[in-house]
Amino acid sequence: MLTPTRPHGVAAPGSDGLVGDLLSRVASDRHATPAVVDGDHILTYDELYARARSFAAGLRQRGFGAGDVALLQLPNWWETVVAAWGTWLAGGVVLPVVAIYRRHELSFVVRQVRPRVAVAPEGHRGHRHAALLREVLAEAGVPATVVVVRGPGGEPDAFEALAASAPARDDPAPEPGPDDVALVLYTSGTTADPKGVLHTHRTLLAELAAMREHCELGPDDRVFMPSPLTHVTGISYGVLLPAGLGATSVLMDRWDPAVAVDVVERHECRFTVSATPFLRGLTTAYAERGTRSALRTFVCGGADIPPELVEEAQRVLGCAVLRTYGSSELPTLAMVPLDRGAALPDVEGHVMCGAEMILRESEAGVPELLARAPELFVGYLDPALNAAAFTDDGWFRTGDTATIRGGVLRVVGRIKEIINRGGEKYSAAEVEFALLDHPDVEEVAIVGFPDPELGERACAFVVPRNGAAPDVATLREHLVAHGLAVQKAPERVVVIDALPRTSSGKVQKFLLRGRIGAQPPPERRSESEGGF
Repeated sequence: MLTPTRPHGVAAPGSDGLVGDLLSRVASDRHATPAVVDGDHILTYDELYARARSFAAGLRQRGFGAGDVALLQLPNWWETVVAAWGTWLAGGVVLPVVAIYRRHELSFVVRQVRPRVAVAPEGHRGHRHAALLREVLAEAGVPATVVVVRGPGGEPDAFEALAASAPARDDPAPEPGPDDVALVLYTSGTTADPKGVLHTHRTLLAELAAMREHCELGPDDRVFMPSPLTHVTGISYGVLLPAGLGATSVLMDRWDPAVAVDVVERHECRFTVSATPFLRGLTTAYAERGTRSALRTFVCGGADIPPELVEEAQRVLGCAVLRTYGSSELPTLAMVPLDRGAALPDVEGHVMCGAEMILRESEAGVPELLARAPELFVGYLDPALNAAAFTDDGWFRTGDTATIRGGVLRVVGRIKEIINRGGEKYSAAEVEFALLDHPDVEEVAIVGFPDPELGERACAFVVPRNGAAPDVATLREHLVAHGLAVQKAPERVVVIDALPRTSSGKVQKFLLRGRIGAQPPPERRSESEGGF
């Protein structure tokens, strides 16, 4: 059984229940309402609850008990929603694993968590997930049952058998408490070292309540979810939030902006939470069609949200685009108010319900954002990581540097992504936003690399637009023309076909830093041009 590794210090009103109770309540109130839409497959709340109860009963028949872990490596399918709710109804812990994980990442997770059950597709996008999981589990000596979803040839599979044939027993299963772990999320993606984040029933319900209140959501707000359900965004707002509202979750498995427009309009989706690539894709697709979106609110999170995109998206989509700040550890610390999206395109907004934030100087000599909130996680699976993550007085170290003026948060960037060039410190994000205005730049990521003279210099990884290949001098001229100090210009440029991203759209800068070492050193002449 997984246990919180540190006490939770902040409680939220209405967060004393269990996650599974949400589904039983909404099924009795909204029984005929569509709960999940997956292409042409629709489950009402009655149907979702019945399948989830059967899945829970099937788990218990196989020895699954309170506190046991179910690993879910599934796409955005209706089965993912059933498996998550079924695990919670069985008193278990949900461990979502993104579909891109392979042997190395899966081995780390399996050995650390030791799940009792693993649920995966027989195959998806050319990869045999279930077969690999069986191998990984055997190698780790973990005797977990592998439940296969959507077997070959359209035949009935183990998932269908488990969720349909097992009797939905009414005898009570052992129940967890509000402060028991309900969810484990791995943060691997933008950093090299994966960390298991522990959330309890209390923290998950607190996040749901905060989002519902801040965005003024109700049962008519159909939720569009293109982000992976195995990511904090997908599980929080594609699985939990709709049930808390009694609303419909409309899933999208494979991202295609043009298809996404069709889905949003067909199902009259009004709300979504996604990252920058999804916002950019929808904005472009709607602009090409020349129509407004059915969406009322688009909450956009991530470190690479250009203010210009926020303004353009609001104009094209005709909805409120609200920047937010959060992480797997604390899903939403701050968000722009619902009625201020157009006025605040370049900040992360005010703290959410019951949250707190302060700034303290970090070891790097820049202010670090510290936070605490009812939805803050209760520690890492590896408790040795907690000492560096929390201050002695209980604040969570976000690892970001920021400003707070008039209660409004503006995140400058990751402390590790502050470029320290000869003692002059500046944010990589500041330069990235400016370079996105260059006509030859489609996407860009700035990372630092060691330099014996100045300590650190900046390298720009550029995805070119229309086949162009901007060089150091071109980018420098552009930045100076935009009023930035010439010292902030990148001193190395690497043209790349695509930036490495996580499944939720965040750039994996640690992979880019690894590529810098393979590049030849910059010429002295190019480094010194322009009075550097």
